[in-house]
Amino acid sequence: MKAEHEGETGLITGNGWNFKKKIVDACARLSANRQIIRSVIALLCSNVASSVLTAVGGLLVARFLGPEETGAFRAYTIPLTYLVFLHLGTWDALWLKIPYYVGKEMPEQVDRLASAAGAFNLFVSVAVSAGFAGCAAYSLARGDYYGVAGWLSQVLYCWGIFYSGYLTSTYRTLHHFVTLARIQFVQTIMTFGMVFLLPVLGFYGLCARLAIPSSLAVWMFHHYRPLKLRYRYDTAALKELIKIGLPFSFLGNIYSSFWTATECAMVLSLSGIAALGLFSVATVMGGAVNALPMAVWQVLTPRVVSNLARDGSVRKANARMYLVTAGVTGFMVLIAVAGSYFLEYFVPLIIPKYVSGIPVMKVCLWQPVVQAAFLPINTLFATGRPWLYGRSVIAGVCVFLLATYLLVPVAGGILAVAIGSLLGRTARTAAAYVDLALLARSEQ
Repeated sequence: MKAEHEGETGLITGNGWNFKKKIVDACARLSANRQIIRSVIALLCSNVASSVLTAVGGLLVARFLGPEETGAFRAYTIPLTYLVFLHLGTWDALWLKIPYYVGKEMPEQVDRLASAAGAFNLFVSVAVSAGFAGCAAYSLARGDYYGVAGWLSQVLYCWGIFYSGYLTSTYRTLHHFVTLARIQFVQTIMTFGMVFLLPVLGFYGLCARLAIPSSLAVWMFHHYRPLKLRYRYDTAALKELIKIGLPFSFLGNIYSSFWTATECAMVLSLSGIAALGLFSVATVMGGAVNALPMAVWQVLTPRVVSNLARDGSVRKANARMYLVTAGVTGFMVLIAVAGSYFLEYFVPLIIPKYVSGIPVMKVCLWQPVVQAAFLPINTLFATGRPWLYGRSVIAGVCVFLLATYLLVPVAGGILAVAIGSLLGRTARTAAAYVDLALLARSEQ
């Protein structure tokens, strides 16, 4: 009886310990989930406020300036948009490796790779800004003062592309997202405030509105950077980063910067400067609506990478993504439908110079829907297999170019580019879902 009693006591003690352990684990998961929720809320509040200010700022730009001036300014941004690829995948590698090595508890590897990437992106920033400075000097010699201002704005803004791109790639842990959101919000407020210079400065105000807030953001990203390292050119580390990131970057840049630059170049070629101005305002509106899916994407991507590094399962890493994706996508559909309805009433009232761009604005409102639907595809990125993640881009590019070519005689240049781009992005997302389904099935 005594032995039985001791056995029962031991069993009870063991069960009690297991119960306590479950409570501790549940509290840890709850704490982690709270951190995720706080990060999403911080980014969401910042992005929603930024999207409102961006949308209002875009409306004020369109109110103060005509399509010709906005189109002329946008033309100067096309070359830098094409040159974004010069980071050679160092951002992509850090996006992948920082949360991976954090999950593996290997901080020395994080420091080594981040230091080399910082040195390289500083070099690229200097080299590209020197090139644009040469373009500004050439314009000055020709007496083209629009060209001087346009190219000088790119001299400063390229730092906001390359060096800020590197720095934001290091803001990968949950508590750093709040700092990231604050800096982005400060930049948005300053950009919004400078819109009131446009009635006086016109084209030159657009140049200052791009360059000055971007320069402030570069300083803030550097000052509050989570990894305060001394940048060192490490050939071995840089080769490792490029080997990992360049395959992702090549197809990723085709889908992002190259795609955007091609949209603008095609509109400019097919329909002229004024049409490029109309297209610019439409894309600003679409970008403002994109706040919610981008906030969720920024927070969940490193989380998916860390989960995949820990569990090694695509299905487990993506388990919660589908429900979030369904909710965000449905909400974006409602916004696109409601926005299309209100555009008919507000554009003629607020920005009458851009009434002819309403059809393009309606098309651009649907791009955030595609962005929201793309959220689960982050798991393909987390696998570390660039061809698997990026090959769907080829399908998207083919659909984009073919659809645009076929639609030009029917819809005209600017609308054909907008619809073709939307169809291409949709095709890319659909093809990526096929790859994701095949990958999950292979695990079984």
